[in-house]
Amino acid sequence: MKKNLTRVLLVCLVVLTMVLACACTGDPAQTDPSGGDAAKWKVTFYESDAATVLQTVEVENGKTVTMPELTKEGYIVEGFYATPALMVEFDATQPITADTSVFVAWQSSVVDERPWMLAGSLTGYPDNNWGKKWPQDDYLLQPVEGEFNTFAIEVNLYAGDAFKIAVIGEGYVWDNNNSIDAGHLANKTESAVLCSGENAFDSGANIQVMEDGKYRLILKTDAETLSLCKLSYERIGDADAKPTLDITYDMKLWASFNNWAGQDMQRNGEDLIWWCEADVPEGGGEFGVKNAAMDGWYSSENNSKNIVLEEGHYMIFIELELVDGKPQLKGEIIAEEPAYYVVGTCGNGGWAADVNADNTAYKMTEQDGKYVLEVTFTESETADWAGNKIAFKVAYGCGGKVANENWFGAEGMGNITADPGTYTITYDPATGAVTVE
Repeated sequence: MKKNLTRVLLVCLVVLTMVLACACTGDPAQTDPSGGDAAKWKVTFYESDAATVLQTVEVENGKTVTMPELTKEGYIVEGFYATPALMVEFDATQPITADTSVFVAWQSSVVDERPWMLAGSLTGYPDNNWGKKWPQDDYLLQPVEGEFNTFAIEVNLYAGDAFKIAVIGEGYVWDNNNSIDAGHLANKTESAVLCSGENAFDSGANIQVMEDGKYRLILKTDAETLSLCKLSYERIGDADAKPTLDITYDMKLWASFNNWAGQDMQRNGEDLIWWCEADVPEGGGEFGVKNAAMDGWYSSENNSKNIVLEEGHYMIFIELELVDGKPQLKGEIIAEEPAYYVVGTCGNGGWAADVNADNTAYKMTEQDGKYVLEVTFTESETADWAGNKIAFKVAYGCGGKVANENWFGAEGMGNITADPGTYTITYDPATGAVTVE
């Protein structure tokens, strides 16, 4: 009996010894090290392809890694990153507590000699005119002494300003392949004062200024890879007093269907409303509205994308408003098929607002070159100021907008009045006359 017990104890002792031996020789890459200072982790430096190993070093548990001196012909190290997308910088101040991968970004060692120029809609520099000033020395970013491929400029910027930094040659030759937009901003946090519309940071989007100030813009470039170019900024003081802007207007429809030559738009009196009509050919087209007098540009998506239209006949309205003394787009640009409507105290009583495609009950139809509406006016459509009658005119437009010259009524362009009842209203474009029967 004692012999059996002794054998059992010996077997248990052997098993325990094997378990302890396995624990002491465990792979530190798989098991949290318990050996204190003796345990080490592997830090592997990769190319951005996440496959090519550049160098591997061992780091004691809890220590920081010393960055190796890496070389590559024709390049210098731009930075070290935690992901192969090279978007998140690797923090070399943090202790190493596991096997770690680091990804290396390379920057061309070629000296960048391109003339980087500030170009935009800038309150403090209206003559900049999106880079059309020539010569352009006043807006060129200057090389920063002692820093490789780094350029800077100090400028007054105001909330609402928009700009890019680009290589622009004489005669306004803008190199679209060498343009720094919102996608190149180094600071993409919500608190950034230089951003893209709604902090979108879209590639191709203008850089928007959110806060007045005097800024130092700093551009670090890569002579071979535009995506590695980064724009940062420092606020170095308050902006100078905002200059008074002398606003002039020469609004033109700038479109693919007019060969980007510009079509004059007419103004509604003193209102900041302009309009025109245009035909879009088969295959469709795109457009924006340009203030040729000041080179303001208005379109869609924060003025960053052209408005696309299908084939058809359109009336186009644009309305501006002054914000901090600068003309800005008010609402959306309207581009719809126009029509004739009977509007006034009748229907919704909205007058111009009722010139819209939903107002089918008061939309006139074309008959033999004239426009006709058969309608029944009711007591509810009368107005006290019209002598308890219905007051109306014929209006031509779309989207709730009517050009001043597109109102047609009684002689002298007054309102037409009528008692409740059923009528046939006819408008003759040849004479401008409205008849009621």
